[in-house]
Amino acid sequence: MRFTIHAAAGLVLASGLVAGAALAADPEPIRLAQAEAAPVEHPVSYEPEQAERGEGRYKKECGDCHGKDLRGGLLGGPPLRGVSFEQKFADGAPASGLYSFISGLMPPNSPGRFSPTAYADIMAYILKQNGFKAGAPLPSDIDALDALIMEK
Repeated sequence: MRFTIHAAAGLVLASGLVAGAALAADPEPIRLAQAEAAPVEHPVSYEPEQAERGEGRYKKECGDCHGKDLRGGLLGGPPLRGVSFEQKFADGAPASGLYSFISGLMPPNSPGRFSPTAYADIMAYILKQNGFKAGAPLPSDIDALDALIMEK
């Protein structure tokens, strides 16, 4: 029985060495696949016009719950500004996380009732109030937002 176990172990070891040698002989396909899979990430930004439109909608639709200054409101909505916001949604997280949360769950009495552009405008206002930089327009497409990171 001892011979059988050693023989099986030798067979497994030999097949692993053969497979490893085959991969080592042509590592280029692996590198190409990894390079193609690596996402290109850019810091999130928004256009000032988006933040202006978002400010109006935020004050009308979100301010009662989250506060006019985004620091929490009378109806118990969590702050959308400051340390707790940044720990949850910033620090290098994809921008799609915040957008998905807003567009999928807000407002609580009618989630998803605004257009994708309106949600992007509200998010632009929130970004502005948190010190993120204006620049390229903030997209309303989840795939495009996945390539943007929440970094100031």
